[in-house]
Amino acid sequence: MELTDSIRKLREEEVITISETESIRKLTAKDAMIKAVFVCQDDDVGRIIKKLKSEDTNVCMVVTKDKRFVGEISNEDLIKLFLHQVRYEPLTKILNIGYRREFLYKKAKELVNKHKSTVNLDTPINKAIELVYKEGFQYIAVLDKNKKVIGVVTPSSILNLLRNY
Repeated sequence: MELTDSIRKLREEEVITISETESIRKLTAKDAMIKAVFVCQDDDVGRIIKKLKSEDTNVCMVVTKDKRFVGEISNEDLIKLFLHQVRYEPLTKILNIGYRREFLYKKAKELVNKHKSTVNLDTPINKAIELVYKEGFQYIAVLDKNKKVIGVVTPSSILNLLRNY
């Protein structure tokens, strides 16, 4: 536990140092934003997996029909769901129900990670960094003035941006 606490403290100190650098203060979420990959609330796991693979991404933004943010689903979420199903496979065999069946027929609205934190294009990058590292969100949706998703800020997109500073 002590090592984990030490790493967490070091990480927080790095976040503070990065966010206080003058040139970083001028950057916004727009500078770190990457293209969002969308799925609808009624898309099933099969469609979500196809999107993740075809777009070569780790996350899909779950949106309403008019592209309003609902939450996100990451490849890690799907792996956890699959592992949960595999763990209980003996029971599903006894009941004559395959685990793939239940896994593949889950809908995005059942799996979505909901959170209230989003950013807009003008949000300072240090606020996005704070959300990613201090609040524990891996992906932050970037919304336009109409609250529609226009992009996403990820740890990788932040690192790519900071590499130049």
